[in-house]
Amino acid sequence: MAEMSNDDSRFFEPNSDFPIVGGDTGRYWISESERARRTPASKEDREEDLFESSLRYELYSLENSLTSDEEAFYEKYRGELRTTSEKIYFLKLSDYERRDYLISRGLIQIKENLPTLQVSKNQSVRQGMTKNEVIASLGNPARIDVAGNPQNENERWLYSAEGTQKYIYFEAGTVYGWE
Repeated sequence: MAEMSNDDSRFFEPNSDFPIVGGDTGRYWISESERARRTPASKEDREEDLFESSLRYELYSLENSLTSDEEAFYEKYRGELRTTSEKIYFLKLSDYERRDYLISRGLIQIKENLPTLQVSKNQSVRQGMTKNEVIASLGNPARIDVAGNPQNENERWLYSAEGTQKYIYFEAGTVYGWE
């Protein structure tokens, strides 16, 4: 009882009453965000933290596997890709799919003065046209060759007119070039 009645209300002080170890800040308190980060409040919070951590690791791996040209292109538009998931999606696309993705988001403007193939007086094809636009201009092709996975819509269409043959090349369903 005598020990309990002794009022020693002094608290221990870091670095005075005990040594501070590596990683210890020496502060008397931690913020709520730091506490939540170090000890999630629920199982769901922990799972969300693990998921976010795995996304950051996947993004890190993809960014480190880029060639110097790919890295320069990515850095140009990286700030426009808002979330980690969006950056991962972008980096998993092929080169031409990345360009199309940026066009669809309005980050790259298609120039109206793209090269044009003049087939006849009323028939022409320009880069960026869809397959339906080409059919509307030239009609159905004599032959269609598919390169790789058909879902990627990489194709070569053959048109024959007046003894000449023209090939029109599509990448991701739009005109990429011709010969």
